[in-house]
Amino acid sequence: MAVIGLVLSCEHASWTLPPGIDLGVPLDVLRSQASWDHGALDIATRLSEAVGLPVHASAFSRMFVDLNRPADHPNAIPQVSYGAIVPGNATLTPGDRQGRIDGFHRPYWDAVRRDVTARIQDRGAVLHFCSHSFDPALDPAQRTYDVGVLYDPGHALEAQLSERLMFQFRRAGFDVRANQPYPGTGPAICTSLRHELGAPYAGIQFETSHAVTYRTGGCARVADVIAEFFETL
Repeated sequence: MAVIGLVLSCEHASWTLPPGIDLGVPLDVLRSQASWDHGALDIATRLSEAVGLPVHASAFSRMFVDLNRPADHPNAIPQVSYGAIVPGNATLTPGDRQGRIDGFHRPYWDAVRRDVTARIQDRGAVLHFCSHSFDPALDPAQRTYDVGVLYDPGHALEAQLSERLMFQFRRAGFDVRANQPYPGTGPAICTSLRHELGAPYAGIQFETSHAVTYRTGGCARVADVIAEFFETL
């Protein structure tokens, strides 16, 4: 395969809120899966250092604005996140909501879109790698694996790259699943850009279990396998 471009992102990198914002959510909930993806930024940062590219990363909690949902999606500013009620979002006016979209959501998506488009123009194709994580406690009977690779099986470039990535993880001793714990075609930044940009764009949403991210050295081990994969692009 010819060398393709690479873009890194992490949509749920932080559990914090902007200064002066109180959503009425307890601190323990703000620090839970309902608010951010533990370990996702750690992995993305390690990859950034390995390949010498920046990471597009959220500055604030998904409860404030969810950067992995299209701007017009109801949960772009959620009233409930993973079962946790977000009181501060219940009474937002349309103007307040639009202010968050214009101030935080749109600039992020525009920056990622510019980056992936530039890589396509420069290299002919791009891999947009989005680092996320999941809490196995939300479905302990099913979420027994280490990592999930989310992609569209009907997208040729995406499927090829995802199969190669999963092979590397299996070879490294990880239990890896395709399109788990979520379908790779659900509402997400990858899905939207895939529809916009077509065949030259491949978007992989990578999901690491908290059983791995909370383990000493877990994020580093995951990042090492992904970095090795990037070297083959």
